[in-house]
Amino acid sequence: MGFFCILYVGKLLQCNFRFMKRALLILLLIFAYVACNTPSTDSTTVGNETVTDSVNVWLNWVRDSAALTKPQKSKLLQKAYDLSLQSSDKVYKTESLAKISYQSLLLNDSLNFRAANAELLEAAKAIDDHKAHGLAHWDLADFHKNKSPDSAYYQYREAYIQFSEADLEGTHRDYPARMLYAMANVKEKSKDYVGAEQDAIKAIALFKEFDSKQYLSSSYDLLGIIQNGLEKFDKALEYHLKSQTYIKSVLPNERYEFRIRTTNNIASTYLRSRNYEKASEMYSSLKREDSLYLKNPRLYAQVLASSAYSDFKNGSTDYTNLLDQITESTTILDSLDNRYVQARNHQFIAEILANRGDSLQAIQSGLRAIEIAKETQNNDRLLSSLKLLTTLDKRNSAAHAKAYFNLSEKLHLEERAIQDKFARIQMETDQIIEKNESLAKRTQLLAGISIGLLIICIGIFIIISQRISNQRLKFNQKQQESNQEIYSLMLAQHGKMEEGKKSEQKRVSEELHDGILGQMLGIRLVLSGLNERDDASAIEQRAELIVKLQELEEEIRTISHELSAAAYKKVHNFILSIKDLVKTVQQSSNIAIHFEYADTFDWDGLDSDIKINTYRITQELLQNSVKHAKCKNIRVAFLKNKNLLHLTIQDDGIGFGKSKGKRGIGLKNINSRVEKMGATFAIESEPSRGTTVNIKIPNIDLKQQDPKPKTIRTTVADAQFIDKG
Repeated sequence: MGFFCILYVGKLLQCNFRFMKRALLILLLIFAYVACNTPSTDSTTVGNETVTDSVNVWLNWVRDSAALTKPQKSKLLQKAYDLSLQSSDKVYKTESLAKISYQSLLLNDSLNFRAANAELLEAAKAIDDHKAHGLAHWDLADFHKNKSPDSAYYQYREAYIQFSEADLEGTHRDYPARMLYAMANVKEKSKDYVGAEQDAIKAIALFKEFDSKQYLSSSYDLLGIIQNGLEKFDKALEYHLKSQTYIKSVLPNERYEFRIRTTNNIASTYLRSRNYEKASEMYSSLKREDSLYLKNPRLYAQVLASSAYSDFKNGSTDYTNLLDQITESTTILDSLDNRYVQARNHQFIAEILANRGDSLQAIQSGLRAIEIAKETQNNDRLLSSLKLLTTLDKRNSAAHAKAYFNLSEKLHLEERAIQDKFARIQMETDQIIEKNESLAKRTQLLAGISIGLLIICIGIFIIISQRISNQRLKFNQKQQESNQEIYSLMLAQHGKMEEGKKSEQKRVSEELHDGILGQMLGIRLVLSGLNERDDASAIEQRAELIVKLQELEEEIRTISHELSAAAYKKVHNFILSIKDLVKTVQQSSNIAIHFEYADTFDWDGLDSDIKINTYRITQELLQNSVKHAKCKNIRVAFLKNKNLLHLTIQDDGIGFGKSKGKRGIGLKNINSRVEKMGATFAIESEPSRGTTVNIKIPNIDLKQQDPKPKTIRTTVADAQFIDKG
């Protein structure tokens, strides 16, 4: 009765519009006070209809009232939860718990949320309500997404399964697509770009099927972000531009945010792809957007810093203006208590100061970026800042490089672990789905058989029963035959997998031994000589060796990802690559190496297989001479006679007798490579007479560039050779 009196008073106040807002505020406060202080016994003593009305009223106040504080709203949610549990209407109870769970999540009231969500799961299972069951998992996923991505992904996937089985209508029909979009979002943030791309494409297909155009803009934008992570920038731009075509389908009050966000993503793509001119143009247009600072100050701060950095990369030398923009961005972020993005600003400042020549201040800004990145757990920015300091802070370059390597390895392992969890969750849930489908089909089959048997038993029971038994025997026999055939196919497939595994192990062994091990030996020998020197030349050589180690790291990553084609492309100038190899070995061993080749032929016309195998063989034989021959001179010759390539490597070392020759992994790898090329391989050696290796590769067709053949004889990098005489 008191409630209707208040409504009546409110009606009377409509006649005086000047006092309307104040009166409504007073009414809100009165009702909140009465609701929060009404004894619980008042609600529990009335019928179920009154319980229903009370819960709905409280939930509406929590949702719509801006005058209530968070503790007051939490108290109302607690009262609504307690009263809902007493409802005898199971459907209404489930619907109420779903609303309470969602409102508690929005209020960030974890205590009420966990209790309501747990009860919602049980209530939904009890009445087999797939929609409510999916909503419970959806709320749980949103609860976990910022702290535990694997838990969030699991809950989104459970919600997707429930929604796929639910009878959804109207605007709820696209719930499965929304879950796929959420799953793709979680995977993208965990850098599982391939999995994210698959889920996003499925989501787009469903949104199109349900004609949910307002979500297609976000989905294509997400696909663009995923392609950015994969460094497929052209594809990323294509998806971002596609996203813009659907913005008109977004709700009117959200279009501005969608348009600004997509434009910023396009500008970011240009920046990452090093199209600084276009990036600078896009960020400048964003800065001029009407009311961007008021509507989204965080994005405005990011745009300011990105615009300054793009201008800097585009060649601007107005350092004062650039630094002022980034400083303004940092001030705005400070006012928003957003330190996560500030690490990026300090890294930008470090690069600009370094370019201006202020090395000390640049290093300080770089260290500040690292400090903030660690504090906010911004690992991507921490990596890029450490990488920057390896070039800026020469004194501590090794320490920064080590920290960068350790962090990179740690993040790689963590990303691999979370991706494995995603795959395991998907596999396990798929198995559960298959099992449920199998059980459902089995149940239907058994029900059909039971009904059939019941009808048949009314007639001629014995004859029909015998027919059924015969049919079952035939079915089992066919099933056994099918199982046997499947088992045979599995055995054959297993054999092929083992064969492929051994072949790949052999290939990787050759690459590691012939390529990486040889280069690391050369680097180790040079570093051993540099340990006793501390002059500028030694420092420069150490820096060059660090670059080589980085190249080795890239080569190891290439091998581990089975990108053998990329490794083959490294021999882009064959003779230049051989010269570089000879130079490296000569510098690391102090042995005079003479390289001979006919410069009248187009050596780059060789097949990629022949170039890489010949390069690896030369590398292995040179390392063998350095390690075992104790020689002073080595001759390397690449000569062509008709369709025959003749490779000779000769040293004046101690040699060896045929009886003492050992076939280590190096010679085995050389033999393997020689066999791949269809070549011949011969070793001539005697004690104290040196060693000569001759390899003849047939079927070589090289274009002659000069009608007058001539042979170039050169000692590579003579200036670096140390004459000990």
